[in-house]
Amino acid sequence: MVSTTGDSRHYWKIIVLAVFIIIISLSHYVTGTEHKYHGLHEIYRRLYYIPIILSAFWFGIKGGISCAIVVSFFYLPHVIYQWGGNFLTDDIPRTLEIVLYHIIGFVTGFLSQKQMDATKSLKKTIEERDESYDKLKQQAEVLVQAEEQLRRADRLSALGKLSAGIAHEVRNPLASIKGTAEILSDKFKPGDKEYEFVEILIKEVNRLDTVVAEFLDFAKPKPPELKSSKINEIILSVLKLTEHQIARSRIDLKTKLEDSLPSVYVDPEQMKQVFLNLIINAVQAMPDGGALEVGSHRNDSEIVCTFSDTGTGISKEEEENLFTPFYTSKSKGTGLGLAIVYRILESHKSKIKFSTKEDEGTIFTVCLPIETD
Repeated sequence: MVSTTGDSRHYWKIIVLAVFIIIISLSHYVTGTEHKYHGLHEIYRRLYYIPIILSAFWFGIKGGISCAIVVSFFYLPHVIYQWGGNFLTDDIPRTLEIVLYHIIGFVTGFLSQKQMDATKSLKKTIEERDESYDKLKQQAEVLVQAEEQLRRADRLSALGKLSAGIAHEVRNPLASIKGTAEILSDKFKPGDKEYEFVEILIKEVNRLDTVVAEFLDFAKPKPPELKSSKINEIILSVLKLTEHQIARSRIDLKTKLEDSLPSVYVDPEQMKQVFLNLIINAVQAMPDGGALEVGSHRNDSEIVCTFSDTGTGISKEEEENLFTPFYTSKSKGTGLGLAIVYRILESHKSKIKFSTKEDEGTIFTVCLPIETD
């Protein structure tokens, strides 16, 4: 597409050249040819070089020669009718001047054209270099990301095997301890000191069993069983499950779920796990209470789910390791909650991102592709 700005500049240049030539030519025609005016005509003849050289600089060899022809067209009638037109005798200086106009137009235009071609070639080389640099940069970034994913996969594989081994070894004794504790609880009445100890034992065994289950879920993730699902229904079921915990934590819950969202292909149980972990994470980030807002809306070909809290936020150090397995800044927890979220969404070809401000809160955003026929 031709640039209108470039065309506009060309028109102005042509107008400037035309004005120059017309003014100089009129000066010739209105000035007499008496001897006392010869000096003025000499000056006017030299002034013709200005538009010729300008045209050559602006438009190259074609511009220089074209302008020389136009100048000759305007100047020749003056030579013929006012000076007598004796080209090879009295008017030979003027004849040579006309020839010189064309020589200057050609030489200046030729040199200018060479310069313009060199500049154009240099610009093209610079553009190609910049394009190559951008491609190289993109390839390097892709390579770095692939390498990081490979290292992460190796770490996760090793951690997964270790976790699975430990979890299996721990789970069997836990089942025995829990069974024994439940038998003992039947032998005591509520209010007995021994009954209180047994209840504490059962509670701690259940907590350990939950931790072990997290290890196993992370170590041996199940492939998602995708089915057409309504994401708002999944969110509401998780909120129903956590409403007592949210209320006990003095957290004000708000929902902004967009109606009539299209279906998504997800594993409903795994997505429940994702949303449950994000809500629990938000609750834990607000130990003194606060506000939690859960939302959903459509954005082009995705459904976007947001979980916004007014908690403590995430530090720069924590941001780098947020989805790293077993990394946690809390006094309690396994550091697997967000790692499991990341892995599940990865298996769904979905994305999670976050924005945070320390002491102001965090927003987690889950992007799920919309079901297509």
